[in-house]
Amino acid sequence: MLPLILLLLSGLAAAQETAPLRGFVRDAQTGEPVARARVTLICGDRRSSIETGAGGEFRIAAEPGCVVQAAAVGYRPLRTPAGEAQELELVLTPDYLVRQDRIEVASGPFDPVLESSPSERTLTGAEMKNLGGVLADDPLRAVQSLPGVSANNEYVAQFSLRGAGFTQVGLYLDGLLLHSPFHAVQTQASTGSLTLFPGDVIEEMSLHLGAPPVRYADRGVAALDVRLRDGWRENVRLRVNAGVAGAGAVAEGPWARGRGSWMASVRKSFLQYLLRRSAAEDTLAFGFVDSQTRIAYDLTPRQRIHLTLLDGVSDLDRSRGRDRLGLNAIMLSDYRMTVGSAAWTWTPNSRATVTQRGAWMRERFENLNPGELDLQGGRYGEWIANTDAQWQWAGTAGLAAGASFRRLRDGGYLNRYQFNPLAIRRRETWDATGWRSGGYIEQHAATGGGRLRASAGARWDGSTATAPQAVSPHVSVVGRAGPATRVQAGWSQSVQYPELSLLSLTLTGNPALLPARAAHAIAAVEQSLTGRTRLRVEAYQRTERDLPFQPLLEPRLLPDGRVFVPPANPPWVNSARGKARGVEVFVQRRSVNGVSGWVSYAYGRARWLDGVTGSRSFTDFDQRHAVNGYASYRMRPTWMLSTRYAYGSNFPIPGFFRREGEEYFLARERNLARLPAYHRVDVRVAKSFQWEKWRGTFYAEVVNLTNRANLRYDSFGGFRANTGQAFPRLDKLFPILPAAGVTFEWDARAWQSR
Repeated sequence: MLPLILLLLSGLAAAQETAPLRGFVRDAQTGEPVARARVTLICGDRRSSIETGAGGEFRIAAEPGCVVQAAAVGYRPLRTPAGEAQELELVLTPDYLVRQDRIEVASGPFDPVLESSPSERTLTGAEMKNLGGVLADDPLRAVQSLPGVSANNEYVAQFSLRGAGFTQVGLYLDGLLLHSPFHAVQTQASTGSLTLFPGDVIEEMSLHLGAPPVRYADRGVAALDVRLRDGWRENVRLRVNAGVAGAGAVAEGPWARGRGSWMASVRKSFLQYLLRRSAAEDTLAFGFVDSQTRIAYDLTPRQRIHLTLLDGVSDLDRSRGRDRLGLNAIMLSDYRMTVGSAAWTWTPNSRATVTQRGAWMRERFENLNPGELDLQGGRYGEWIANTDAQWQWAGTAGLAAGASFRRLRDGGYLNRYQFNPLAIRRRETWDATGWRSGGYIEQHAATGGGRLRASAGARWDGSTATAPQAVSPHVSVVGRAGPATRVQAGWSQSVQYPELSLLSLTLTGNPALLPARAAHAIAAVEQSLTGRTRLRVEAYQRTERDLPFQPLLEPRLLPDGRVFVPPANPPWVNSARGKARGVEVFVQRRSVNGVSGWVSYAYGRARWLDGVTGSRSFTDFDQRHAVNGYASYRMRPTWMLSTRYAYGSNFPIPGFFRREGEEYFLARERNLARLPAYHRVDVRVAKSFQWEKWRGTFYAEVVNLTNRANLRYDSFGGFRANTGQAFPRLDKLFPILPAAGVTFEWDARAWQSR
């Protein structure tokens, strides 16, 4: 009898030691259960692993003194003691989410950043990483894949949308409008460009495709709002990235006993060194280095300051091919941009926030010809001060207001040389200063338990360099037509002042240039298909006037058949008016499980009327049909597959050209000839791996998987006066191109419980 009792007691003890441990794994940002995450029970040298189910649940036999570890590709791993609890909830933080004092679970995956924006698209950290590309790792190249965006030139980070170019899109970094934040050869930025900052330092990006809210100043068509993130406040972290074209590192951590954080990032390209050692064309020998530094500190629980410094240097060196370059070709080029800012945020109570910013911006560039003579050079600078305030004065009503003051300085020169004797054939300079100021006020409110939300506001803008002052109204409405249906509409006006260089150019400038004005109308219907899938249909119309243009710049055929030869110095005038209209449809699913992404189709027409010549034409960025697609799928806990697809019926070849067979001739109408249709498919795979304090991710990507021979317009190579034959220069874009990269991350207190 006694042996039987002892056997039963030992069995009960063993059962207690291996009691089943149940739990769930959730996403820290959305609260969504994470399926196919790997949960590992670590008991000394013994390990056992399982994958979570569709609801993020797991069940594993645990013993006293064991540790539970949860991990999935795209998330920071988490390790916590099993303890005596029989149920655990493990919260995984996405790689590019910085946890603050607390995590607030959003009510939905498609909630807008700004309710007053009737046409908003956002990107998550995972989407930025997958779409930025292994080759470039550029956050703006991720924006290129959003519904409604067109980007048919793979060499540049800029994009177009709804028939308008990037010069009409404002890039706002932490509320500051940047001027030219790209590594590029200045005056020839279309040959290639890369954004001045990497995706690793970005917390949030939102694109407002039309009727941008009144807080965004001095751009007529759209606004891209980029917010930098703070450093990690819990412990020191180091992330190192290396790819085929460059390498970078981000270090961050806490200071002042957790009251502050710091972050420092540096990135450098080395593709130019590889090209110089090969037989590749020297026109590609373009290199850059940039750095980003950010400090945050809590003065009090209600006051926080930020100090940010961005600096970037880029250069082009084609001296090895000096003998093959023309007299007016760029052989050496240097560009440097620096942005420094300080911000103070005060939250007097739970209903009000005030942010005061001050910033300084500087740009310098210099281009030399094969004789190392000056070709182009310039200096640009700004001093900026702005204030933004928000006040939730009632439960469903709030007020936002702000003001900004900018002092601008722009100066430079353009030289052209001739042989026999060597002399400057044409020299143009510019030099101007001016103040731009503005302010806005916006009221928003909700009725019917939130079923109807509306906002109305206006902004005022003025400039000392040109007149007149402008007032721009803005109205938007969002209503619920059913439990899963949302109707949205917006109307606004916006203003964009001309560049100071256009006002002060000695040969072609016009000090009487007016600001360009645009009027936007947008209507959209959004249907929630499931909790994490939506269908959106959006129609838009945009009318523009007083656009700066050089109507006499391009050669063309006159009605009587003669060739019009442009004058030497055609001036800039406000001669262009435009109208763009179209519709966009997309289906989007945003989830941490299964397939996540979107597929979109956009139809649009954008035309110009030139008031000087009477010419009617499509705009330079008119594209009738466009399809953008993106999908990602976590195949296993440590494997992620993603793909990107883009199609565009493509842009016109800018100028008065018509095509006959394989040849081009001058035409009476502008933008008749178009580039061939654009197709591109990219495929990317990511594999994560980990050690005790290190973890890493290997990326492999194939760009242009189908090896499509896409073309872009480069420049105009002249014409023959007797036949009218024209020679627009077209370049090939990327062929099929494999790329690979790796990221390593070290955490001073890795795997600790959050």
